Amino acid sequence: MYLQDILPKMSKLYLGRIVDSFLKDVHMDTEEGMREVILKNIDEFQNKERVKRYLDFSNESRDVTLLNEMILMALMEKEGYLLSESELYKEVEDMEKEILKQGLDDNYIDRFIPKDAKRIYSSVLEEAWIKDESLNAHEINILNVLRNELDLSKREHYLLESRIGRFPRKGNDLHTHQQISRSLINLQTRGLILRFREDTTYYIIPKDIARILRYEMGGELRNEVYATLLTDLNVTQLRKILNHLDFSVSGVKEVLVNRIIEYNILPSTALKVFGSKDLSDILRNLEGAKISGTKKEKIQNIIDYYETLSTPMSSDPTDERARLYDFYESLAARDYKTLRINKIIEKDVQVDNYFEEATRYLFDLKLGLDLMKMEGTRHADGKVQFSSTEVMLWDNKSTEEPYTFPEKDFKQFLRYIRSDKWRVTLFLVVVHDYTKDAVAQAQKLKAFSEEDTDVALIKAADLAYVAEEWKNFSDQKEPQFNLQVFNITGELTRNMLLSRMEWALKGSQIV
Repeated sequence: MYLQDILPKMSKLYLGRIVDSFLKDVHMDTEEGMREVILKNIDEFQNKERVKRYLDFSNESRDVTLLNEMILMALMEKEGYLLSESELYKEVEDMEKEILKQGLDDNYIDRFIPKDAKRIYSSVLEEAWIKDESLNAHEINILNVLRNELDLSKREHYLLESRIGRFPRKGNDLHTHQQISRSLINLQTRGLILRFREDTTYYIIPKDIARILRYEMGGELRNEVYATLLTDLNVTQLRKILNHLDFSVSGVKEVLVNRIIEYNILPSTALKVFGSKDLSDILRNLEGAKISGTKKEKIQNIIDYYETLSTPMSSDPTDERARLYDFYESLAARDYKTLRINKIIEKDVQVDNYFEEATRYLFDLKLGLDLMKMEGTRHADGKVQFSSTEVMLWDNKSTEEPYTFPEKDFKQFLRYIRSDKWRVTLFLVVVHDYTKDAVAQAQKLKAFSEEDTDVALIKAADLAYVAEEWKNFSDQKEPQFNLQVFNITGELTRNMLLSRMEWALKGSQIV
C-alpha cells in the first residue's frame, strides 16, 4: 500500500508522528489537515536521503537499535510489508529464538560462516563487549567495517553475538513486548513505518519507501519469491548450493528447493556458490536484468530482479482480466520489467491493450457498471450510461513519463466527443501521472467540446482506489456507483475523490 492509501485509515496521534518525522514546526489541529499537508509534501517523505538518515540508529540504545532492525526485517519478509500488531510481536520473538537456536548449532555455524572469518570477527566482537554493558559508536563502526571486509551479513553478526551471550540481550534474554512497543513508536517518529487500524491494528512499511529501505538494510527475498528464484535454477545448480554447505543433495527438484529454504540459506549465500560466469548465465535468462558488474553486484542484480515479483496468484481466477487489474499501475506506467517478470506481457506492444482491458474490468466488475458497445474502431476505450440522455467516455494513455496531453490526443478526444450519438457529459482520461500542462489541456478541451463536456484526468492508482473503496462510502445495503464522483473538469486528486465519494454515494443521487 502507498502512503496515500494508508492515510485515510490513520487517526490523529499516528498522523502526527508522520508529520513530525519530516515536517518540522508544522502543527495541524485536524486529521484532514494532517493528511493534506503530508500529501502536499510527499516528495520529502519519499526522499532517499531522508530515509537513509532515519535508518541511522547509532544514537539510540542497544535495545532500540536491535529491535528497530528486527521489526523492519520482519515487515520486509511479508507480502505488502504488512503485519498485524500481534503477528509482528510474534515474528520478532520468533526471529530472536531462531537466531539463538542456530547460534547453538556448531554444525550450522561452520556451514555458513567461513572458519577464518568466524575466528577474526569473534575475537574483535568479544573484545568490544568485554569492557562494559554496551557498544559505543566507535566500536559499532569498527565492527561494521570488519563485517563488510569479511563479507559477513548482519544475521551472521547476530549469530556470533548469541554465542557470547549478548543476543538479543545480556544472557541471551529475549526482548519484552514493552520494549518492542517502544521501538514501534521510535520507527513511527522516524517515518519508516505507519500504524493504522481496520478490524485490528496493523503496522506497515509504505510502498513509497520500501525499496529504498530494503536496499539500505541489505534485505533479501521473501520466501515465496525466493522459492521462485530457486525453481528457476536447474537441479545441478541446486545440488551445488547444498553440497557446498554440506547438506544432503538427494531428492527431486521440489525437495531440494524446500531444503534450501528450510535451512535458512539466504539468497546471497546460495548465489555465492556460483562463479562470476555462472552468475552471468543466470542473469542472461532474466529479461531486462543487468549482466555486467562484480560478482557481488551480479548477485544483487539477481536478487533485485526477483524482488520485483508480486504474488503469482490472480485476485480472481474466474476472470482472466483480473490478473491484468492486479498490475494496473504497472500497465499505466509501462513498467515493462515488472510486467515481464510477472509474465503479464510477452511483448511491449501488449501494454496498451492490456491497460484498456484492465480498465474495462474495473468499470464492469469493480464498479458494477454496464459497458456500452461502440461501433467501428475509431472510438474511445470505454463508454457507460451517465443518465437517460448522456454518456461518459474514457480513454487510457499509458506513459513512462507523466502524461502531457499532446495536441494529437486533444484532437482525437475532441473527435470522440463530437461524433458520439449521445451527449458526452464527461470524458475521463486514465493515466499513470500527469503534468500541469495536461490539466490546462483538459480545461481547454471542455471549452472546445461545444457540449460543455467535463474532462477529468485521473491516475490509475486513484481510480483503482475508488474501485476498491467506494462501497465503504455508501449508506445503502446494495449500493450503486454514482458517476458524479468523476464529473468535474481538471484533475481528480485522491483528496477530491474522497470528498466526492462522501456526498455522491450517500443515499439519494446529487446532480
